[in-house]
Amino acid sequence: MIISRLSIIIPVYNEQETVVPILEKVLAVKLPDGIVMELVVVDDASTDSSATRVEEFLKRVTPDVSVNFFRHEQNKGKGGAIHTAIKHVKGDYMIIQDADLELDPNDFIRLLEPVVNGNAEVVYGSRFLNNSSGKQSKNLSFLANAFLTSLSNLFFGTRLTDMETCYKLMPVPEVKKLILKEERFGFEPEVTAKLARNKNIRFAEVPVTYIARTDLQGKRLAGRMVFGHCGVLLDMAF
Repeated sequence: MIISRLSIIIPVYNEQETVVPILEKVLAVKLPDGIVMELVVVDDASTDSSATRVEEFLKRVTPDVSVNFFRHEQNKGKGGAIHTAIKHVKGDYMIIQDADLELDPNDFIRLLEPVVNGNAEVVYGSRFLNNSSGKQSKNLSFLANAFLTSLSNLFFGTRLTDMETCYKLMPVPEVKKLILKEERFGFEPEVTAKLARNKNIRFAEVPVTYIARTDLQGKRLAGRMVFGHCGVLLDMAF
């Protein structure tokens, strides 16, 4: 499959310490020849200086790629920020990049390979397939993720190991057709379920590098989120 433009969606909420470093990392990625990058950054009403730091960064750099920055006046959640970005992306494919430093944008190249080679239409970056992530694989967040991924596989016939991953490489035309309702973290199971309904879409997974933040840093899959995601999966299944 020919990909000429890759859209990178970056939802931001209170990531003042990491948002500029991740922008720098994303812009430094060397995509395969013939593929250009565009960035769509959405600040979801951050209460810290995240938005200001993005604006200052964009003023002092002159990237060779298209960059669009949007700000929500009220917090809508990660899914809501992604919904805003989807309205503006112009690429053939899109991928979501969290504004922290847990994932390595250089893995974009790895995710593109199955699509470019004609082996898949959707590619997820799995943290479970990477042996270097083994130390995190026994914590509660990973166990919850494994449970939710198993439910997703059962209901929708996928064979994923990491449904909750941020790194989802998806065809923009297909995503724009979806009626997405989940504005918070329920976006992950919802978009997976709705893409999986299309039997012409083949899923693939590739291992990605993952360095988890600690619970103290605010990164965990809370119990109520797990129940919420179960509810989304059940709604999609029945």
